[in-house]
Amino acid sequence: MNLTVAQIAEIIKAEFKGDANFIPCAPCGLDFPKEGGIGYVSDIKKIDFESIKTGALIVPASAKNDEIPFKGVLFYAENPEWAFTQILRIADTLNKDIVAQIHAKAYVSDKAFIGKNVHIGANATVEDGAFIGDDTIIYPNVYVGRNVKIGAFCVLYPNVTVREDCVLKNKVILQPGCVIGSDGFGYIFYNGKHEKIPQIGNVIIEDDVEIGANTTIDRAKINSTVIGANTKIDNLVQVGHNVKIGRASIIVSQAGIAGSAIIGNGVIIAGQAGLSGHLKIGDRATIGPQAGIMSDVEAGAKVIGSPSMNYGEFMRSYAVLKKLPELYKEFMSLKKKFKFFG
Repeated sequence: MNLTVAQIAEIIKAEFKGDANFIPCAPCGLDFPKEGGIGYVSDIKKIDFESIKTGALIVPASAKNDEIPFKGVLFYAENPEWAFTQILRIADTLNKDIVAQIHAKAYVSDKAFIGKNVHIGANATVEDGAFIGDDTIIYPNVYVGRNVKIGAFCVLYPNVTVREDCVLKNKVILQPGCVIGSDGFGYIFYNGKHEKIPQIGNVIIEDDVEIGANTTIDRAKINSTVIGANTKIDNLVQVGHNVKIGRASIIVSQAGIAGSAIIGNGVIIAGQAGLSGHLKIGDRATIGPQAGIMSDVEAGAKVIGSPSMNYGEFMRSYAVLKKLPELYKEFMSLKKKFKFFG
């Protein structure tokens, strides 16, 4: 990283104890420490400091007056994990050494607009009417369809597809294989067969959204499917047509959201959860793993199970469920003894 302790302290807004001129070699985890590296600890009660061999360590600011038996430099940060994250961002070389250029094997329409410092990799395609904002990176084999609008500082990794008329605002990250604007799953059963309903809307992805590998966001039948700012979507997620997802929500791998569902702000949807269409999930609700959601969920609620129920109710029910074999044996014994139920 080539930064001194004093410089790091300024960046992460932390006080420190030790050699101000020491230069940590690299960030590291405490499970695989690097001699001369820098790591972090969120809870000092769980750590054997004498066994840690890194050169520097970030600890909670609340530990400033504690005696910590660590021989290296100590940083005191209000949030050690966030402080460490900032160091990781400094150390991250991904995308920093990419030359802004259009590869000779890329196809870019002469009717497309390409901003400043844009990189477009080999075999990428940018169709008529597309707009690519400044400092955006498009990796090899990416497809950008007609009239697509992509903002500044976006990164589209290999094999991403963004179909016609879709909009990506600023600082959007699309991981490999992500598909934006595939047709919504819309059919009408008529005259004995399924007839396709044209999907003529688009997808709008707001600022600072990241979408995981092989996730699909379907275009709207009409109007727009919308992903709100700062929302983070994991790999292998399906978002149906006309879905609206609010700001700063988290959607974990293999979740599926059916068409026209409305997801609020700050919602957490855990892995493999399934949500029916046309329902509403209130702000800050939490959907547990493998939950089956078939009706609206109130703001701040925590639900789990299939069909879903309140988390506390589910845990009480599950505690009883585990005792059913024992209760059944007891019931059969009583039935036999007192000749219940004939």
